Amino acid sequence: MERMSMEEEILLRMAQGDESAFSSIYRHYHPSLYIYLLRFCKVPSLAEDLVHDVFLKIWEIRGRINPQLSFSGYLYRIARNHVFKTITKLATDGQMRAQLYQQLAGIDPEHPDELARTKEYERLFEEALSKLTPQRLKVFRLCRQEGKSYDEAAAILGISRNAIKKHMVLGMRFIEDYVYRHGDILMAIWLVSTFY
Repeated sequence: MERMSMEEEILLRMAQGDESAFSSIYRHYHPSLYIYLLRFCKVPSLAEDLVHDVFLKIWEIRGRINPQLSFSGYLYRIARNHVFKTITKLATDGQMRAQLYQQLAGIDPEHPDELARTKEYERLFEEALSKLTPQRLKVFRLCRQEGKSYDEAAAILGISRNAIKKHMVLGMRFIEDYVYRHGDILMAIWLVSTFY
């Protein structure tokens, strides 16, 4: 994203509470931030909500923004972190997840695009699994795919229950991050809600 002309001055004015400076920043960065977030979530209304959340955060922390540093880098880092938080919240908050699914209700699961997306989800998931260490993969398969408890998996593999738990936490974190980096927010939500 190209820097605005006089961006440093506009950021200084925004830091002092100038709403017109904030509006200038918003107008300049909104389109590219929207496209960036839409790439992850594929749901236009959710992407728009995320953009508004990010700019609200920018306004709240405006006094801490250093105008001499890259504002776009800062903005996109906040946006990325917000997407991660949203994924986690969607995975644990049934009401929020239901609202998202309601927005997606118009999507036909038998439509060729959706069948292709489902295959892509499965491919990415298997690809992420293939990148786990052998021990972590064994733990994942025992606990998540075979339904063994941590104690049962520990007995089978001859390691402690805490080691099993650590492998699961690190394995799930890796898979979630892999799917997020190579897919979109819906894939990550599906993954988190399916396996957590």
